Amino acid sequence: ARLVKSVLDKYRDNILVGSGCINGEVFKAAVEKSEEDLREKIKMYDYIEVQPISAYMFYFNGFDEADAKLWLQDTVKRIIKVATEEGKLVVATGDVHELIPEDSEFRKIYLSVPRPNGGGPHELADYEGKLPMHFRTTTEMLDEFAFLGSDLAYQIVVTNTNLINNMIESYDLFPDKLFIPRDDFRAPYGVPSMKQAIYDICSETAHEIYGPNIPTYVQERLDRELKAIIGHGFFSVYYISHLLVKDSNEHGYVVGSRGSVGSSFAATMMKITEVNALTPHYVCPNCYFTAFKFTEDEKIKYGQVNIPQHIQDALDSVSNGFDLPYYDCPCCGVKMKRDGMSIAFETFLGFTGEKVPDIDLNFSGEYQGKAHLFAQSMFGKEYAFRAGTCTTVLDKTAFAYVRDYYNSKNILKRQSEIDRLASFIAGSKKTTGQHPGGIVVVPDDIEIYDITPIQFPPVSEKDDLEAMQWRTSHFDYHSFEDNLLKLDILAHDDPTFIKKLIEYVQAFPEEFPFTNVQDIPFINEEVISLFSSKDVLNLKGDDLDKLSSGTIGMPEFGTQFVRGMLETIKPKTYNDIIKVSGLSHGTDVWAGNAEALVKGTVPGFPKVEFKDVIGCRDDIMIYLIAKGVPAADAFKIMEQVRKGKGINDAQVKLMKDNDVPDWFVWTCKKIKYLFPKAHATAYVIMALRIGWFKVHRPIYYYAVYFSVRAKEYDAEIFALGKNAIRNKIQEIERKILAHDSTKKEEDLVDELKIALEMVLRGYRFRQIDLNKSLAKDFVIAEDKESLYLPFITIPSLGEAVANSIIEARNVRPFSSKKDFERRTSINKTQ
Repeated sequence: ARLVKSVLDKYRDNILVGSGCINGEVFKAAVEKSEEDLREKIKMYDYIEVQPISAYMFYFNGFDEADAKLWLQDTVKRIIKVATEEGKLVVATGDVHELIPEDSEFRKIYLSVPRPNGGGPHELADYEGKLPMHFRTTTEMLDEFAFLGSDLAYQIVVTNTNLINNMIESYDLFPDKLFIPRDDFRAPYGVPSMKQAIYDICSETAHEIYGPNIPTYVQERLDRELKAIIGHGFFSVYYISHLLVKDSNEHGYVVGSRGSVGSSFAATMMKITEVNALTPHYVCPNCYFTAFKFTEDEKIKYGQVNIPQHIQDALDSVSNGFDLPYYDCPCCGVKMKRDGMSIAFETFLGFTGEKVPDIDLNFSGEYQGKAHLFAQSMFGKEYAFRAGTCTTVLDKTAFAYVRDYYNSKNILKRQSEIDRLASFIAGSKKTTGQHPGGIVVVPDDIEIYDITPIQFPPVSEKDDLEAMQWRTSHFDYHSFEDNLLKLDILAHDDPTFIKKLIEYVQAFPEEFPFTNVQDIPFINEEVISLFSSKDVLNLKGDDLDKLSSGTIGMPEFGTQFVRGMLETIKPKTYNDIIKVSGLSHGTDVWAGNAEALVKGTVPGFPKVEFKDVIGCRDDIMIYLIAKGVPAADAFKIMEQVRKGKGINDAQVKLMKDNDVPDWFVWTCKKIKYLFPKAHATAYVIMALRIGWFKVHRPIYYYAVYFSVRAKEYDAEIFALGKNAIRNKIQEIERKILAHDSTKKEEDLVDELKIALEMVLRGYRFRQIDLNKSLAKDFVIAEDKESLYLPFITIPSLGEAVANSIIEARNVRPFSSKKDFERRTSINKTQ
C-alpha cells in the first residue's frame, strides 16, 4: 500500500511517522543524493530509523564485503548526524522479518515464489547471501551499532526507542460492541418495526403448520428463541435473510441453508431454512392433531396423553422425524406430515444466546449476483460491503514452493526434509481478497471506517460490473465479527439443479405427482436404497464401478470418499444418512475414529453401533445431557470438541461420573472439527430431492446433471455409447494407476461413469444437432429416452461461440457451411 504526502499531511495530528528501512526515501537519499537532499527528506519525519549493517548487505551484492561494511557505517553515521541537526530522534530498528536466524531459510523459499496477480519475482529472489533480519536481542543490537561508540549505540538502541514507545497510546483496534441496524431501519418500506415483523412472520407460519392453537411446546421454543434473537439485537439479520430467501424463491430458485442456522426453529418459521429443529413429530395438515417425541416428564408438562399406541411406539423408535412411518391422523383420517430433527437452539446462538449469528445461505450460482445486489439495495452502497479474506498457503502449495526452490538451485533434499520445511511455510499469508458471498452490514448511524478501512479490489476488463460495485473490508472478517453482522450469500449448484428440474415439472405436469419443490416426495424408500444398493437403478450390464451404492452424481454423496463410507455403513435410515453427511465434512471424525469404532478395531473398546457414534457436533451435547451431564457443561464440551480443542481432565471426570463410556471420551479427544447437524440435514434434503428424480424420472435427472454439474465432456465418446464409454473409462483409470493422468482426464472419468450408468439404464446420447442442440444445456429428445449434446461439448468451443450459433440460428436457418461460418463466431478448426 502507498500513501501520498498530501493525505498524510491532512491527517498528521496524533500520528508518528518513521522513515522506514532500506526501501525508505531517507536511506535512498543518503546513498544517492546530496546532504541537502537528505536534509529535506528527513524534515518530514518525526523520527528516523537506522538498521543493523548486516541487514543492508544484500543491497551491495557483488561488492567487497569489508568495503561495503565501511561504506554502510559511514552512511548510517551521516543519517544520524543530519537527523540530529534537524532535531529528530534516531532509533535503531531491526527490519525484522523472522523470529530466529534459522527462519531466514523459510523466507528465502517464500521469496522465490512469483508474487500474485503477475507481480513477478521478489527483488531478493536470486540473492545467494544471508538475510539476517531476525528479532535481535538488546545485546545483539548494541553489538551491531558498536561502531558508533557505546554511548550513541545505547542512545539509539535503548533510550530513544523507549521514548518513541512511550509516546504511543494503547487502544482496542475494534470496539467491544456489536453495531446493529435500527429496529425501524425498514420503516420507509412499510416495516415500522423489524422486531414486530419477525414475531408476525413466525406466528403466521406456525399457525399455517400447527393450526389455530399452536402446541405449548412449539410456542415455548419459539418464544425462547425470539427472546434471545431480539434481546441480543439479531433481529435485523433474521429479517434481511428472510427477505433474501423470499426474493430468491419468487424468482424460482430455492435456497439451501448452511451452518447451524437450521438449529433455529424461528429461522424455520421465517422460511430461512427448511430444517425443523423440533423433536420428531407428527402433525395433521387437516385438523392439526400433533404428537411429539417427549420424555415422560415432557408428556405430563405439555399434556400429551392418550396418544394411540402405534403412534407413540413410532415416535419412541426414531431420532429423526423423516424416519417416522406414514400414519393417518387418528382424529380425521388424513395422512399426517412427519418432521423434526432434534437440534438444540444452543448450537446456533450459544447457551445464553450470546453468539453472533452467522446465517449462511446457498443461492443458485445463476442468482447469487442478483441476491448480492438485492442486499446492497436494501442497505445502500455506503452500508453494505464485501467481507475481506486473508488467503494462506496450503500444505500442498508449501510443498511445491520448497521442492521448486531447491530444484532451481540443484540442491538435493530428502522428502522428509522437504515436508519439514513446508510445514513452516504452510499457513503463512498468501494474499488478500473478497469473501465469495460474505456481505458486511453497517448500521446507518455509524461509518464503515469506525470499524475497518476499506479497499477497492483490482478489477480486470473481463470482470463483470457487479464485482466492480463492491468495496471490501481491509481486515479479514473474523477480526471484527463481534462488531458487525454478516450475511453469507453463497453460490451453489444444488439450487440451480433443483430449479431446472422444476422447470421440467412445470413443462410436463402430467408426468409428476407434485407441482413445486416443497412437495417432492423425497421421504421415499427407493431413494433411501440408493445409499446402500444400485438395485433400484435396474442397470443392464457392468458399470465398472466397484462400490455398491447408487449415489454417484448425487450432491455430497457422489465422491469416492463418501461412497467408501457408505460401503462400510450401508445406511438404512434418514438419521444414518444425516450422520454420514456430518462425518464426511468433519476432520478426524471418520478415518481412524468412528470408522474404527464401527468396525470394532480399537483395542480395549467394544464394537459401537453406527447410530451411536458422533457424526455432528449436536450429537455430543444431546448424548451428554441424556447421560445426566449438566446442560451448560455439555454445551461447553461440544464447543471445545467441535473446534478441535479436545477435553480437559475435569471434563473427562465429569463425563465418567455420569457413566459416559470410555470410547466416547476417546473419540472426543481425536476430533479436530465437527459439522453442524442442521447443515448436514439441509444438504441431505437437497440430495434426496435430486435423488427422487434420479430414481423415478431418470432422463430429467441426467439432462440436468450434465447441464449443471459436469466438469468435462467427450462428445464423440458420449455419442458412441456403452462400449466406447466403458473403454475410455478403463483407459483413463490405467493412466491414473500409472500416475500418468491429467486433471482434465481425472474429471472426465467421473462424468464418463455417470454417462455409463445412464446408458446402462436404457438411455443414450445423441450427437450434436445444429437445429436442436443448445449452447450448454443437454436437450431431452422427443422420445424421452435420449439427450442431444450441447455445442460446448466440442473441445475448445466456449460458451460465447455456442451462444453465437444459437443467436444466428434464431434469425434464420443456416444454408451452407460458409453461411454457418460467416454468421457465427466459430473458427475453422471448430
